[in-house]
Amino acid sequence: MKIKIEEIVFWIIIFAIIALAIWLLSGSPTDTSAIAALAAFVAASEILIWKTLFSIDKKTTTGFMKLKNDLDNKHNELKLIMNK
Repeated sequence: MKIKIEEIVFWIIIFAIIALAIWLLSGSPTDTSAIAALAAFVAASEILIWKTLFSIDKKTTTGFMKLKNDLDNKHNELKLIMNK
């Protein structure tokens, strides 16, 4: 199994969100700085999720286009055989 850098960064961001939430519960950072950091971490994780989803969608579209091309070729071959 090949692990991509995006997956590693995603999990680091998730752990940073959890660590920030625990740190906030202990009362260390100010509310404003904690909310700003949390928003940045959540936005970064969302960007990585959307990037992954669009990559999957692109691969799926390419696969269906190849399948359509193969089916069109088979259909044309069947037409030629039936016309003989």
